Amino acid sequence: MATRTVLIDDLDDSITDDVETITFSVGKHNYSVDLGADNREKFYNALDPFIKVAVSGNNPSSTLKREAVPAKEIRAWAKQQPEKISSLVKSDRGAVPKAVIAAYNEANGTKY
Repeated sequence: MATRTVLIDDLDDSITDDVETITFSVGKHNYSVDLGADNREKFYNALDPFIKVAVSGNNPSSTLKREAVPAKEIRAWAKQQPEKISSLVKSDRGAVPKAVIAAYNEANGTKY
């Protein structure tokens, strides 16, 4: 005996052959909704202005992670630079001054 699954449009309770499940995420929440062709079009049209300016992510639950600043490496580099940069490094501990990181990035093509 065969089993038939029928999807019903979640907005208007219509039963048609073109109902599809759409999954999406907002913030840290994932959602799914079953929509027929007309309501899918409304859904995508409503989201279109936001999608056009958004950055695509591979995993909605992941957060953007920056690579850690290699402080020891940047301080060593800065100490070998002219006084304009080397004088900004006051200690071998603590945060590296933003101006030093910016100069390092410019000189090395990095983005810390």
